[in-house]
Amino acid sequence: MFNSSVLDVVIGLVFIYLLYSLLATIIQEIVATKLSYRAKFLEKAIMRMLEDYEPHKSMLPRIRINRMTNHKRDAMKFSHLFYDHPLIKFLGEDPSLKKPSYINHAVFSKVMIDLLRGHQATAGENHAALVNKALSEGQTAWGDVPVTIGKQTHSFLQSLWADSQGDLEKFRSLLENWFDETMDRVTGWYKKYIQFVLLVIGFVIAMVFNVDTIEIAGKLQKDPKLREQMVQQADAFLKVHPNLKEKLAAENKITLSNADSISKANKNIATDSALLKKQDILMARMDSLLKEDLTKVNGLLGTGINSFQPKSFGAFLLAVLGWIITALAISLGAPFWFDLLNKLMKLKSSISTGSSNSNVTGDKNNPSVNPIKRVG
Repeated sequence: MFNSSVLDVVIGLVFIYLLYSLLATIIQEIVATKLSYRAKFLEKAIMRMLEDYEPHKSMLPRIRINRMTNHKRDAMKFSHLFYDHPLIKFLGEDPSLKKPSYINHAVFSKVMIDLLRGHQATAGENHAALVNKALSEGQTAWGDVPVTIGKQTHSFLQSLWADSQGDLEKFRSLLENWFDETMDRVTGWYKKYIQFVLLVIGFVIAMVFNVDTIEIAGKLQKDPKLREQMVQQADAFLKVHPNLKEKLAAENKITLSNADSISKANKNIATDSALLKKQDILMARMDSLLKEDLTKVNGLLGTGINSFQPKSFGAFLLAVLGWIITALAISLGAPFWFDLLNKLMKLKSSISTGSSNSNVTGDKNNPSVNPIKRVG
């Protein structure tokens, strides 16, 4: 039979990982909003789509993004023209957020066709012929000075135009499919980067709050009362937040091609206003998490930077190892630990129910241990 004390220790650790993962996620979202990470990843994707050069490779994602963002504009390029289009240019919330964090695929196709047919196109004019002319010449028709389209991008656009058989609406649809497929890959880039950020934040949190997995596991193993209190805290938390995973998925959905802040008046346009307003909500949640759940847990465990008093260098190294384990756990994300905690609590409940039924039924072969006695 599964040792219930071991199960309680695991539940306690998972609950701690969940709480600190939530804290790390909130901090990560605040940082991502402040530093416009989504806008930078979107810009990187647009430049990959519209330019021929390869991005600089770097071990640090932050440096790579900045290099892409700060690419020298010694000559006007297709991607620069794209971001200078009014429909894109004015999606930024303010001067500090000049580039949008989200672009709808319809906006992308609209801007691309505008750049190819030119801003002087009039109603009733054969726009397909204008687009065909621009693709034949390999130059945009937007602005007074045409911009040369990169060879690789030009070849691909010509391929899409050929697939559309010169039909402007089919060409628009193919552009939107291209954009959506690229955004799916960008979402993967972003998630990998965020996991790296969570790892860094997780280690800082583990060190500041002295969340030493090894020490905490030892405390839980030695103290039955502490284990019971942690299990009770975990159960109470799950009852208060039954739909936590769904809420996290809805709020942190990483879709650079769409946004919850899309205007009702024009669903093709999204700005960063919702992200800016979200900062206040995130700060409030972080404050609530720190003052309520984390305060209770830290009080039970006696954790915190003030409690860190290593007796030797070996003890210090062991604490660092405990912090690293905690950081790795936090990097897995709150949804992972929420799912696991739910499963563990159900397992504990089933074990408790099984034990209860066994006690009531008793041993049929031994009437002395059977609580159900017959009255003769």
